[in-house]
Amino acid sequence: MKGFSLLEIIIAIVLISIIMAFAIPKFSQINDKTYITTLKSELSLIRQAIAKSKNEKVLLSNNQKINNLDDASINKKNEKLFTKVIDFDIVSTDLTEKKLGSWAKTSSNSYSFYTATNTFLFTLEQSVFLCKSEEKLCKEIE
Repeated sequence: MKGFSLLEIIIAIVLISIIMAFAIPKFSQINDKTYITTLKSELSLIRQAIAKSKNEKVLLSNNQKINNLDDASINKKNEKLFTKVIDFDIVSTDLTEKKLGSWAKTSSNSYSFYTATNTFLFTLEQSVFLCKSEEKLCKEIE
């Protein structure tokens, strides 16, 4: 009965290591792109809902600005975010866990979204949901 030689086993391990060295970063990039796609989708829905709410207020001659997007607690996990403008649940993470692909409420009108490589910052200012991250990051999601 013939088995593998030590040299054949070492060569196989080296080849697997080289393949994994290229595969793992690509997998990480795929995950990051998935989170960014989620962010773009949710951001678009949030902004459209804010615009719809503003239009309804104008039509009803109610000139009040949108001052906040939800009644969720700041920096608390499993809170429902953006409930004053959207009809579906976006559940929060907290600033300690920073769950990837999730939002965290950082102040009464500020939010963060976490990807594997970046944190995107947003704030509600004068009824507009603005990206407050670096210009490069904001352009990536616009």
